[in-house]
Amino acid sequence: MAAMTERSGEVQLRALLQSAQVGQLTLKVRHQLAPSDSFGSAMALMRNRSHGCALVCQDGALVGIVTERDILHGLHSGIDLDAPLESVMTSNPVTVTSRDSLFDAIALMDSGGYRRLPVLDDTGCPEGVVDVKTVTGFLVEHYADAVHNQASQAQVTARNPEGA
Repeated sequence: MAAMTERSGEVQLRALLQSAQVGQLTLKVRHQLAPSDSFGSAMALMRNRSHGCALVCQDGALVGIVTERDILHGLHSGIDLDAPLESVMTSNPVTVTSRDSLFDAIALMDSGGYRRLPVLDDTGCPEGVVDVKTVTGFLVEHYADAVHNQASQAQVTARNPEGA
């Protein structure tokens, strides 16, 4: 019986994710930077605003994204803080639209190893960013009982070794 209920939950979750659109999420609007802005200014902006990414736009169109990974790679490479963002940004990032299903967005994030995806409107202009935290919040909102009724890892882990 438990296996059947678990399977039913999987089917319901899949149906929800396939029917929900990215636009239904509360998208995180990120600041837009220009490709000519400095690496150091992007780093400071992301740090001061506690954002894990910034969108890089030229004439209102998305041309790249700068993420924490890009910042770490730039720091490790010893890039000059005055270097333009275009030297460290991820150019032409994978994107979704607000009409794409949440299931498809999650699949792209999983297959590409992305934690964030820019969301574009019908004209190709950025509307925001969908990220892992937003998706998790959506799932908690729709499956609050299932999430809140789970035992914590500390509760399910044996504290004392059992002898045999």
